[in-house]
Amino acid sequence: MDGSMNLEQARRILNISEEDDTATIKRKYRRLMGSYHPDAIGSDRPEHIRRAQEINAAYSFLRKNGGFFFGKKKKKAWRGTVNERAFSDRNIYLYYSMDVSERQPYYKAARGKYMWDPDEEDFELFLSSIHHVSKELLEKTEERIFSQWSENECLEEQRFTFQARLFFLLAMQYIDPVKTLRKIAEPEQVDRQGREIYRFRAFLSAKEYDRVARVMVQLKDGDAIYPKAFHDSKIAVMDQYERPLGYLSLEDDQLYFCVIPLLKKRLAQVRMGVKAVEVKRNTQTVKVDVDFCFRLKEEAEQYKDCDWNLQIAELLNRYERVLKEAQGNE
Repeated sequence: MDGSMNLEQARRILNISEEDDTATIKRKYRRLMGSYHPDAIGSDRPEHIRRAQEINAAYSFLRKNGGFFFGKKKKKAWRGTVNERAFSDRNIYLYYSMDVSERQPYYKAARGKYMWDPDEEDFELFLSSIHHVSKELLEKTEERIFSQWSENECLEEQRFTFQARLFFLLAMQYIDPVKTLRKIAEPEQVDRQGREIYRFRAFLSAKEYDRVARVMVQLKDGDAIYPKAFHDSKIAVMDQYERPLGYLSLEDDQLYFCVIPLLKKRLAQVRMGVKAVEVKRNTQTVKVDVDFCFRLKEEAEQYKDCDWNLQIAELLNRYERVLKEAQGNE
């Protein structure tokens, strides 16, 4: 299809301008594919297939013809929203090119207490940024106790546990759930009260020999599923008889950082229903496809984050106590 494509058509299809750099073009491409690709939206309608093919052709044209820069690329300062209350600065990373291959190189574009903007910063690189700042904070704590990190299996395991928790707390300082949700997803409809309703693809999965799998295979299409508990970025769910079904997986990982904070604050409501139950004999797993319907409440606009700084400080203090105890036992 891209044999008849030209630069002007590619710009129009991808909604890009001469000022857009490669990172911006790539983000716009990904967002468009997320809105039209049949696999992403669960639709095989001809118009969706045709639109996805057109978007792919435009992106392929730019990559093959080196038309990434339409003028002299200008280096500009990062203009993101700043969260002055954030616990620490973080790096902003951008890709050098539009290639979709793994492990493509990236560079540090800025550093500061910047909120994450899906239009400006790839989700994968945002996660890398949070991983790096969590590692920095743990290493500073270690440096106060040890002259060098002690190679100890028990300490390594505890470090991993602390970093996982720290990662979540730090990430939430740089995300506005409502604004981010509106940038990464389109509401399916707006009800009479003006509340936005979103629909996402989700699933449950378990090995056949797990106890929870025995409950999953009893589910029928249309059965309701309910939230049971929230654990950081996870949603534990149950059936109508309050039997646990494990943790729900959302198809788009970005959504965890939007959906769960709003549900925790009771600023949104969710309705979940079983779409299909499949037993995969080759992998000995049970998979349940879930229809995840999410409605923002009117008060969601007034979302205020938790006191993440206090939780981060307490976590680092606990880690320091663990290190001191380990040092005393050496």
